[in-house]
Parts: sequence; structure tokens; C-alpha cells
Amino acid sequence: MHDCASKFSDDSGALAGLTDPDREEWYAALSNLGRTNPPSGAVWLSASHDAFIENLSAHISRQERVIVLAGRAWTAQRQHALAAGAYEFLSTGPVDAAELSARLRLIETGSALPKGTMLSGKQLQIGQVEHELTDREVEIMTLLIAAKGRFVVHDELLALWGRHAYEPQYLRVAIGKLRRRIEPEPDMPRYLLSEAAIGYRLVAGIE
Repeated sequence: MHDCASKFSDDSGALAGLTDPDREEWYAALSNLGRTNPPSGAVWLSASHDAFIENLSAHISRQERVIVLAGRAWTAQRQHALAAGAYEFLSTGPVDAAELSARLRLIETGSALPKGTMLSGKQLQIGQVEHELTDREVEIMTLLIAAKGRFVVHDELLALWGRHAYEPQYLRVAIGKLRRRIEPEPDMPRYLLSEAAIGYRLVAGIE
């Protein structure tokens, strides 16, 4: 067992939903980053926990931020947790240190957007730059902002296209245009993030 495992088990109720194997794997991953504690301000659940569904529903109903851990990131499992309102879904076991570090920063800071970013009518202000959005872009941004950093699933976004709601290309094109408009490096997005087979999220911090 990893040296920090005993500290993990003694921590607050925020970690009570983790299985013992996930505790070990998670602290081993943190240790590789030179850390001993997970980010605060969230509830941590194991997707393999016997009471996972009940725990997830209970925490979401209390509007708590939930981070889900799983040894294997099955797409259906990710879809269920994120669509239910989980804030983030991380894989334990072998993880890329740079990716994990970036995800932890996002969890801790809650935002990659500059302070003072806001949407007013069709005007999206990011830092000192104002962007004029189209009607459809305003609709997309409104859904993403309302999610407060959580993923908005593809089906919910596609519903904006009415009778074309089953044509994902419409959404991909719109997201691409939105990224080219607001991202400093559209090919390496930092504000508008995607998750394969899940949906999109706007990194929180926007009013």
C-alpha cells in the first residue's frame, strides 16, 4: 500500500465514496506529481463503488461538486456520470502526468478564462477583447455557461438545431467557428473543451 493511503482513509467524508484500490492508485498518481492531497472543495466517488449511483444522486441533489474516479474509463460510464451532473471524471491507474496535472489545476482554480469574462447580449468579453457572437453561438454559450463548468452532452446542444438535431456535423462546425473566434490557439483550446462521445464544457469563471 502507498505510504499516503492511511492519510487518505483518515480524511473527511468527501473521500468516503472511494474504494480502497482507487485510494491507492489515486495517491500513487498524486505522489508522481509531488503532491500528497487531492484538490479540496469536491466530493470524490469511485465508479466501481457498490453504492455509486445512490451516492452520485445524493451529492448532485445537494449541488456538491463531484469528481468520479474509475480504473477504466468506459464511455457509457463516463456519459452517465457527466450527464447526471458530475463535475469531472478521472481515470486512476496509469495516467499521463501532464494531463492529470492540467485537470487538477482546472478542478482547483475552476477556471482557465481571464477574470471579468462575461456574456452580455451578443457580446462576449474575454479579458480586454470583445467578440461579437452569432445567434447560434449565443445559444451554445448560454447552455455552457449555465452548466457552470460541467459537461453539456451532445444531445442537449444538438437540440438547438431542431429538425437537424441528429446531425452532429452541425455542432462540430459551430464549435469550430466558436473556438476560432474566442480561443488564443484554436487548435489547442483552453476555454472550450471537449470529451469524445460525451459533449463540451466551458471552463468555468464566466458571468
